[in-house]
Amino acid sequence: MRIALVVAGAIVALSLPGSVLAGEGCSSGQSVVQHIFDAADQDGSGGLSAAEYGAAGLERFGVTFAESDLNGDGETSLAEYLELYERHHSSADRISL
Repeated sequence: MRIALVVAGAIVALSLPGSVLAGEGCSSGQSVVQHIFDAADQDGSGGLSAAEYGAAGLERFGVTFAESDLNGDGETSLAEYLELYERHHSSADRISL
């Protein structure tokens, strides 16, 4: 799963707008993860429902919605999503733009 998350982060980084890659608003792997999360949060609620998680195809990164809902409240928050990123990436393999 760790390799899938690293690869997924790299793919997302390559698809970001040039302004982001040039350093305008994205300076760490956490920023890339936040970009993924924000793009998936279709209703702007600040959390991902199972439907939003599925619609964004986030399970392809190796973590199911149930696994991403760390507190079991039926929603994945940005804090939960970032915690998963931190758990599965050592400082050496985190994305750094």
